[in-house]
Amino acid sequence: MNAIEFSQQKELKEVITDHIKTSAIYCFGKQETVYRSSRKIYPDKELQKEHSHLYLLVFVHETKENAGSDISDKINAKTQGSLTATVLIHHVQSLKDPCQDQQFFFWQIMQNAELLFQDINKPPYLNISETPKRNLNSTSHYIAWRNNNIATIWGWVYNDDDASSSDEVKMSALHQIVEQICLSLIRVFIGYTPNHFALEYLFNLCEYFTTITADFFPRQTREDKTIFKLLKQQPNTLRFSKTNDVDYLYYQVVEERCENFKNQAEILIQNEINRQNEVENEAEKTDKELV
Repeated sequence: MNAIEFSQQKELKEVITDHIKTSAIYCFGKQETVYRSSRKIYPDKELQKEHSHLYLLVFVHETKENAGSDISDKINAKTQGSLTATVLIHHVQSLKDPCQDQQFFFWQIMQNAELLFQDINKPPYLNISETPKRNLNSTSHYIAWRNNNIATIWGWVYNDDDASSSDEVKMSALHQIVEQICLSLIRVFIGYTPNHFALEYLFNLCEYFTTITADFFPRQTREDKTIFKLLKQQPNTLRFSKTNDVDYLYYQVVEERCENFKNQAEILIQNEINRQNEVENEAEKTDKELV
């Protein structure tokens, strides 16, 4: 990962530390894209712009509702869109007794990521005596719970032939299915369990290690954005929904994409679990040979 320029570091630090009492800021990922911005008056003179999306882990001394989203919005505004960020916010207390996978995730970042800021008086501290390892048994149980939720919702949505059934309610169910799949992907691939669950946030986090969410749910064209807007609506929007709030054709598109997404994600997840099991078995075999 390319280091963040000093001027960008300064802007990031100011945005975050001005918003919340911060212990440390780590950047553990950066995606860069270059695009052209056309001019209507001088169309022959296109501007080439750069955009960077950052993945930030922020340890804080206090909690604030929607802190991650608010910080992301401020970073976007302050840099006029040249920087955007997926921000993971955790209280320093969460380092005291994290589950083993979460401990592994935090340790990896604190050891290897780019440190952008640290409170010299109260730095974050992970109290461990040895290098943490992934807990594949715990991960498998976590995936099994998610799969059970998915199967329950899936069975209702796809086995319902009642013509009077509400597409609005089904769309909410599809939202839940996709959310559960994202949580499984994130846990399996990086050992992290999110504490924020907006679908766009989960998609961005998945795109740290895979393109599957962007492949099945692109957000480029106007139609793509309309479809994603329908899918990402929280279930509580049903309190205010009216008949036919969801266009039938759009619902059919989302339903098909969700089915394909689910099938492909299941393959990805199982392949990654198999890979990690092989790595663990090889490590155990090597340890025994050394004894």
